Amino acid sequence: MLKQFIYKAEPGRMVHASCLAALPDGRLLCAWFGGSREGAADTEIYFSVGHAVRARLPLPAAGEDESGMRCDWDAPVCLTREPEACWNPVLLVYHEYVYLFYKTGDRIADWQTKVMVARTDTLYWGEARPLVPGDAGGGRGPVRTKPIILISGRICAGGSVERGEWQSFCDFSDDYGQTWTKSAMLGLNLLTGNAAKVSADAQVPLPDELPPLSPQSFNGRGIIQPVIWQEMNGRLHMYMRSTEGYLFESVSEDDGRTWTDPVATPLFNNNSGFDLIRTPGGSLFLACNPVKGNWGARTPLSLFLGREDGSGWEVFLRVQSGKGEFSYPSLAYTFQGLWCSYTYNRESIALCFITWKEIARCRKFRIS
Repeated sequence: MLKQFIYKAEPGRMVHASCLAALPDGRLLCAWFGGSREGAADTEIYFSVGHAVRARLPLPAAGEDESGMRCDWDAPVCLTREPEACWNPVLLVYHEYVYLFYKTGDRIADWQTKVMVARTDTLYWGEARPLVPGDAGGGRGPVRTKPIILISGRICAGGSVERGEWQSFCDFSDDYGQTWTKSAMLGLNLLTGNAAKVSADAQVPLPDELPPLSPQSFNGRGIIQPVIWQEMNGRLHMYMRSTEGYLFESVSEDDGRTWTDPVATPLFNNNSGFDLIRTPGGSLFLACNPVKGNWGARTPLSLFLGREDGSGWEVFLRVQSGKGEFSYPSLAYTFQGLWCSYTYNRESIALCFITWKEIARCRKFRIS
């Protein structure tokens, strides 16, 4: 298994919320936000390109895994010059283009989503524009994880807002991302006396040590930052981060227009970001902090494997453990294996790579 840093922040600076994507030629793209602190006006979006190289050495050299793989990263480039704070970059590789979505705004409740586009050589990025002109209601489009391309060709993105009760939704586009349609909001009705019914035992006292979050984050309850995937039969699934101790799930049978009421899954969630991808073979990979409780510890960071319908989850690898914050993972896959970027103590963006052979070897189970 290869583990390395993509980027280390200068002293007194922080980095967070990376998004990792792969190009067809095997190069990796990573974006994150960085500044003096989360929510500060000096936070901007940064971007780097990774070149995966398989060394021709009989033994692994420093920084390589046992397969001889390493990833060399270009010097990061600052892509934004926004007057307000930038948050949560999201990448989408679509045909010969790369889309970068990000949030801007000092108040999370009033976020606006902007998008900029480059060709897959990423040498030149176009000017940022509002994803949905006139919208400043918490941000449209993807809020944290990569959109997916459905069998029908529709782009589906998981969105959410943090105004009062946290709520999630699906934003979809049928014209290559030019215009977007928003589904109905999905919530848990926690502000209307439903909290005990949803999860009576999930609310535990806040831990003594919390990550350096924006103070705005502690004001709400509900579900945010959805991840969407599609089964081969066309059914869509949405997993959502929650304040209730577990990931919540909703299902759509009509390409994301309507969704079932969210229900709790058996998967613990510490009210922190996670990611999930479906490989062409139908397996699901999930990266998260498997910790129960609102604002639970953001360690360890673990990888799970499950069936494409969201069942049969089993942990097969602990990516990072020990005291600290190892959070907000982002997953991508290439021919060589599975890649995962994540926040390392808000000081660095870290990378983990594991080959398909290693995944098969370290699994403790078989999915039939």
